[in-house]
Amino acid sequence: MQQAESGVGGTATLSGRAAEAVSSYHAALAADTELARETSEALVRAHHDRRLMMQGRLLCNVLRPRFLDASASNALGLAAAAIAGILERAGEAMLRSGGQLRSIGASDVEQEIWSIDPGYAGLTLTSRLDAFIAAGRIRFIEYNAESPAGIGYCDSLTEVFHRLPAMQRWVAHRGFEPQNARRRLWESLLAAYRQWGGTDTPRIAIVDWQDVPTKRDFELCAEYFRDQGAWVGISDPRALTYRRGQVFLGDDRITLVYRRVLLHELLARASDARALLYAYRDGAVCMVNSPRSKLLHKKTVFALLSEGALGVDLDHGERDLVETVIPWTRRLALGRTTLDGREIDLRQALIDDPERFAVKPVDDYGGKGVVLGWETDPEHWKRLVNNSPESAYIVQERVEVPQEEFPVYRDGSLHLESLSVDTDPLLFRGEMGSILTRMSGSALLNVTAGSGSTTPTFVLEEDG
Repeated sequence: MQQAESGVGGTATLSGRAAEAVSSYHAALAADTELARETSEALVRAHHDRRLMMQGRLLCNVLRPRFLDASASNALGLAAAAIAGILERAGEAMLRSGGQLRSIGASDVEQEIWSIDPGYAGLTLTSRLDAFIAAGRIRFIEYNAESPAGIGYCDSLTEVFHRLPAMQRWVAHRGFEPQNARRRLWESLLAAYRQWGGTDTPRIAIVDWQDVPTKRDFELCAEYFRDQGAWVGISDPRALTYRRGQVFLGDDRITLVYRRVLLHELLARASDARALLYAYRDGAVCMVNSPRSKLLHKKTVFALLSEGALGVDLDHGERDLVETVIPWTRRLALGRTTLDGREIDLRQALIDDPERFAVKPVDDYGGKGVVLGWETDPEHWKRLVNNSPESAYIVQERVEVPQEEFPVYRDGSLHLESLSVDTDPLLFRGEMGSILTRMSGSALLNVTAGSGSTTPTFVLEEDG
């Protein structure tokens, strides 16, 4: 088996039973070249059969799943739930305070739509925290609170890997904790629908623009919802109509919208989304996530959490947790702040030490607009820092990016490639229901941005 290095520094995440599982799985592949070839061919075939392609690429291009110890998974779930709970409390407080909403850069039109009660409790019912785990330390770098992708993909890839020849031969005496993200999503949608007032099985529209690259993820979710007895359609916002107090997709009435389209895109194209927006304002449809989820999606919220200016009281344990799992993050603004216990001029500190920081747009997603100081031309970095409008960007301290070796089959032989790995808990009503793992040879791990791929996460059951 040949090895290839990606050149991206970091610490391996492997320990305990996960390290043992990786070692034995790799050994099984290396010892049987025919098994490696069959596994690669089966993986490619499954991608085409299930249409698991992302912009012409395989969604997963490695031959093993991510193995995670149950203890690491439990720690991740507890930390994620606690941070999500803090942010929910903060969001509720912000809704009662116009001043705080302005501090996160909320526009008047956003504040207006956030004032509408969605008919159920909670700002975000399905969300994702993006994290790195290096040397046993969890670091949450972003909160995708509005419209997290990957739920259908995670389930489908899990099914694919359970059937791969290598897993079939290797897995007989090993146990994995079951994960079913679509079931947790369905339960969350149904809970919101019941609170909203629905007593029947919801008639669901999964709504996003027609040309988004993640459409197959919607289709996989729709398949599961249909298995639960729901009528489901996938719709561009422009295809919906609103008449006589009811929402329709063609001639079919819709009672629940699973919203995948982002709020800032809806509001920017309000004339295209008129039916959906009016129906929501009138309470004629249950929408999950509601527009209020965008409040927590804004990266400024992370900066306020790091600054200790979020406007909610934290107990001692919560403060310790925030300091442990949230990297230093600030709004990119003129003025002074603190770093390492001392006062600094923020923009000058960024210019003096670009290797230490990343700049991220407050409202964008999918890795768009993220600038890594350690990979950027110094003059370009200086212009970005000095000329960026206040409230449009945050700055975040660089965190350690862990690496793992994954087997790939290329040019007729098996190789080990060292890839950067993130660990992203998928949350449903504030509790972890599954884990998205993404890998890349670069520092930016995002599948839709074209710089990475994903593999299913298998949590190893505790002994006994």
